[in-house]
Amino acid sequence: MKQSCRYYRLAILCIAAVILSSCTETIVSQPEPGLPPSSNIAIKPTRAVDTSYGPLTRIIASDQLIGYIALVNPRIGQTGAFTKAQVTVQNLTQNRYSMEYQFQWEDAQQFAVGSPRPWVRFVLGPQEAKNIQEMALNKESIRTKFTIRLPDDIFIELNRQMEKSLKQ
Repeated sequence: MKQSCRYYRLAILCIAAVILSSCTETIVSQPEPGLPPSSNIAIKPTRAVDTSYGPLTRIIASDQLIGYIALVNPRIGQTGAFTKAQVTVQNLTQNRYSMEYQFQWEDAQQFAVGSPRPWVRFVLGPQEAKNIQEMALNKESIRTKFTIRLPDDIFIELNRQMEKSLKQ
């Protein structure tokens, strides 16, 4: 009798575990396996910091974007005396992402030239790719760091609410 009660308890615990585990919800989908290549954009996995293209370092600053967003086709060129850079940001999923990016220009010795540029927001739809370009504002700028991240809206919203409460 005691053994049959143990089996019933064990069976109930197993059923409860199965039911509870099936109720979890996934917020972000996994990257799509075997995506067909676009016309001229090669999809390749990137690390959080990719220095494989010498003068243009690509950085994914939000862990939630690694494996879901790719930074591909880095390019550096000259327009007159100024350097320009371009990176393709590609969404590898069926999700829509609101992100922001920033360029930080450097001289030949990798010292920062000027202050970092402001963060620029943009939206990337499912399977979408966007080319992002920027021109250096200083003639000594020959290298750049391109950083992408999810916006810190919580801090912005808290700041707005604090300002509202101070005005009242």
